[in-house]
Amino acid sequence: MRNRSVTIALVLLVGAWTTFFGVTTLGRPRLDTKLHRDIGRALAQEAVKLLTATGRLTVVTRDTSSFPQPAMELALASFRQEIQRSGATIADIQTIEVDPLRPVEVPPGDFFQLLRHGAVGDVIVSFMGPPLLDEEQRATLGEVKPKIVAFCSGGPSDLLNLRWFAEQKLLQAAIIGRRPKTLTIGMTGNKTPREVSFDQLYLRVGLAELLKLPDPTSVRSF
Repeated sequence: MRNRSVTIALVLLVGAWTTFFGVTTLGRPRLDTKLHRDIGRALAQEAVKLLTATGRLTVVTRDTSSFPQPAMELALASFRQEIQRSGATIADIQTIEVDPLRPVEVPPGDFFQLLRHGAVGDVIVSFMGPPLLDEEQRATLGEVKPKIVAFCSGGPSDLLNLRWFAEQKLLQAAIIGRRPKTLTIGMTGNKTPREVSFDQLYLRVGLAELLKLPDPTSVRSF
């Protein structure tokens, strides 16, 4: 039951990432630059909270050299600016080349290696969601030493199986999508969609909030 619930929630989650960083950047007539910059800034601020004086900060993001992703590029640029402003340093940025038609997620093997070589005090920031490790990788990994911050966009928080990741020490902070019913997008006088703010669309959640999310086994199937 737990494995089935995990699978259902992950399907919903990666589908939301695909929509946000894939289809939306191709189909929207105008990119909301402020929104995406706010996402990057929020991720940086959450990372700085967890980073120790001797810790290394690693960023995992999609490779946009072959297939441009303006939303992700804006978020990453804002992230770097905020990290620099805070006085912290990015030790490494790992870009993952993925098929633009496939869900936006970090390949399990790549994330496993990052976690295996991470140390206490390190922080990994993923613009591509939490680490989707298989059972064998989780068993082999042992104690998870670095802290993980992830961007998990676009879905109702009660359908995202993030509590399980927090329980497994695979997620300490995240930016998650608000429930759709809390957001009303109106039209301006010239019939163009009204811009929405970061706070309307997303929530910052730390470990305490993640552990209070609905039990993963209660996720409904559709």
